Amino acid sequence: MSTFLTDLRYAIRMLMKSPGFAVIAIIALALGIGANTAIFSVVNAVLLRPLPYPEPDRLFLLRESTSTFPSGSVSYPNYLDWRASQRTFTDLALVRREPFNFAVSGGDAAPDRINGARVTANYLTLLGLKPLIGRDFTEADDQPGSAPVILIGENVWRTRFGGSQKVLGQQVMVDGMQREIVGVLPESIKFPRLSQIWVPLSELRKDDNVIRRGNHPGFSCLGRLRPGVSLQQANADLDTIAAALEKQYPDTNTTRRVEMKPLLEAAVGEYRKSLNLLLAAVGCVLLVACANVANLQLARALARSKELAIRAALGAGRWRLGAQLLTESTVLAVCGAAAGVILAIWSLDAIVALAPRDIPRFGETRIDTPALLFTGFVALAAGILAGIWPAWRISRTAALSVVLHEAGTRGGSGGALRQRARSALVVTQVALAVVLLAAAGLTLKSFWRAQNAPINFDPRNILLTAIDLPKTDYDRVDDKGNTVWDMDKIRGFYNRLLERVRALPGVEAAAIGANIPFDDSEWDSYFHITGTPKAEPGKEPSAEINIVSPDYFKVMKMPIIRGRAFGPEETPDKDRSRSVIIDQTFAQRYFPGRDPIGLNIDDNQRNEDGPSAEPVGPPLTIVGVVARTRNEAPG
Repeated sequence: MSTFLTDLRYAIRMLMKSPGFAVIAIIALALGIGANTAIFSVVNAVLLRPLPYPEPDRLFLLRESTSTFPSGSVSYPNYLDWRASQRTFTDLALVRREPFNFAVSGGDAAPDRINGARVTANYLTLLGLKPLIGRDFTEADDQPGSAPVILIGENVWRTRFGGSQKVLGQQVMVDGMQREIVGVLPESIKFPRLSQIWVPLSELRKDDNVIRRGNHPGFSCLGRLRPGVSLQQANADLDTIAAALEKQYPDTNTTRRVEMKPLLEAAVGEYRKSLNLLLAAVGCVLLVACANVANLQLARALARSKELAIRAALGAGRWRLGAQLLTESTVLAVCGAAAGVILAIWSLDAIVALAPRDIPRFGETRIDTPALLFTGFVALAAGILAGIWPAWRISRTAALSVVLHEAGTRGGSGGALRQRARSALVVTQVALAVVLLAAAGLTLKSFWRAQNAPINFDPRNILLTAIDLPKTDYDRVDDKGNTVWDMDKIRGFYNRLLERVRALPGVEAAAIGANIPFDDSEWDSYFHITGTPKAEPGKEPSAEINIVSPDYFKVMKMPIIRGRAFGPEETPDKDRSRSVIIDQTFAQRYFPGRDPIGLNIDDNQRNEDGPSAEPVGPPLTIVGVVARTRNEAPG
């Protein structure tokens, strides 16, 4: 320890004698270490920090898997069978992320659009959490005909109700339905993401579109593994259940299996590749900085060769001399790390501002204990990398002997040796810089490409507004006595809305769309190419579907590659011929070598027994082809 302290004092004294060299080296290392600290803080917040639930590694998200949709939503009847048959989970809950119109009953404020979720009564129990105040949902709350209740999040509680304990029992309006607040959930609940209110599944349990096994209305399944159960055992259990359902319901469940992912991976896994690429890029930047500092260290050590030679003559061994040089480089690295942490703190606001806003974990990025420990490790590694080559090169006994021998003579080979060393130094520095900068550039290019994959529409100057109409104002009773949406009322509302929006100053075009890019919805439909043989059960083709008004392609600035856009006379009406526009990928796959314009597609939507045996309404006539758009959020 005394030797180390002696080397440390000597290193600080020597660096203070060369302030220009010290400042340049510290700045170079600060940039490299600071960039690594900042990006690691993001990686730690998004990918490494555990979810805020008890035993989060045992929480899994279950989805249905087919060859067409590797991660599709869960059928409600399938969920019921999974829950009844499984033996490897403590329980399974059904969850669907859903926005709601929310207003305090009797208040003057207009309803707000709030993200929420529909969940089964066991949702909170599976997460392992309890309400801050009030109670959880009960099985009675989750039955058809039960009194409508709601759980609100801590943020809603504090901003709308001032954190008052009297919030329990208050009435709120949710999508036109009055509900009673029975509990407040802690802010730590992040699943589904951005949710602030939760309602039970109760009224959906008799909804015709939900109880059909062939329908997949956007649900996901949450499960918690039993203690002592492995992932392999759970997968085997679910595969057995899926195979049994396939035999029992071949029309709806053929080839359907269960996809199982850790909850954290399901939430942020799509960002793993991009963040790892970014971490690799800043790692290359740090290596460039270390190479430059190492060469500066070597040049400085060569200038001190006589000093080191004298120390060697007085008995200092090679390890002793090398340790002194490594101590100096470590001091530089520690100073660079301190400056780098300051740079990282300054850069966090900009990094968070550029991060996806719908993933709360990006907003949790901070310089915490793991980030500081990482910075310390990087600083130590940088100090060793920057000092090990100069220490090995200059501490060779033979070289120091030559320097000492020629110290008292004129001429000799020492100058030539130093010149060759400097030449090698320059060549090495340039070579390392080129290689590492090229690697960093290629990594950043890969990251840029991942984040800027062509989306084939122009998102600039597009204002998006989500609208959900209350069913109580836009419904009707059908011939069977069921309450259903009144499409004539809905169509009239949207037509009036579009007329008023188009009349606003600065509006070039306006359109209505369902399942548009990046809206977090998922909607697929089964189909059949008219005139071709019927597909076997479980092998029916399906495709993602968007329902849009005629000006949609004008708003999105999506060019029609072939054919035409929709006209004002075309509406989705089952009683007359309908038009459809397909993308290039669909055309190449199902109409190879043919012009699809004018050809027909049968709309074979699923019913309770699988895809409809007969088309639902008249055929869809292909009138146009557009480019393939990127609908999922960049990751």
